[in-house]
Amino acid sequence: VWAHEISAELMESMKNYDGAIVEWKKAEEVAPRQPGVHYKLGDLYWSLHEWDNATEQFEAEKAIDPGNCQIEWKLGDVLIQKSVQPEAALARVDAALKACPGLVEARADRGKVLLRLHREREAVADLEAAEKVNPAEPSTHFLLAQAYRATGKAEQAQEELKLFSQLEQKQRAETAERAER
Repeated sequence: VWAHEISAELMESMKNYDGAIVEWKKAEEVAPRQPGVHYKLGDLYWSLHEWDNATEQFEAEKAIDPGNCQIEWKLGDVLIQKSVQPEAALARVDAALKACPGLVEARADRGKVLLRLHREREAVADLEAAEKVNPAEPSTHFLLAQAYRATGKAEQAQEELKLFSQLEQKQRAETAERAER
């Protein structure tokens, strides 16, 4: 199992995702109850936006490692990404945060789903918490601007949109520079 895991991680690092999937599946065949194997395969599917495959793997991992709060967060995030079952997504994200209160990604996702549920006042606290931990994440500023606007804080919304624009532009420039290299 270890050889397949190492090979899968190496292929992922080289952006050979198809090869990595094959190796994770081989690891899964050799050790279907090995903690982490389903999670890593699910995480790869998640990063490739293959939501149904990711869900299947995360559910399999949850049966092996029910205390892993990352699984609940990722399952909630899949629902958010698919724009389905916002209440179920919120329940999953809340479960992740209950187990791991410092999980910043889950905090940002909670704010996002609360916005979709038109619970903007609640969303503000989660988004502000996520922004404090990761102030360089453009999407958090965009969501925070939406929440501020919906709660009547127009000036703060403008500031957040300005930050979003600056950070987004900086990310694009860095991506272009990496591509050029």
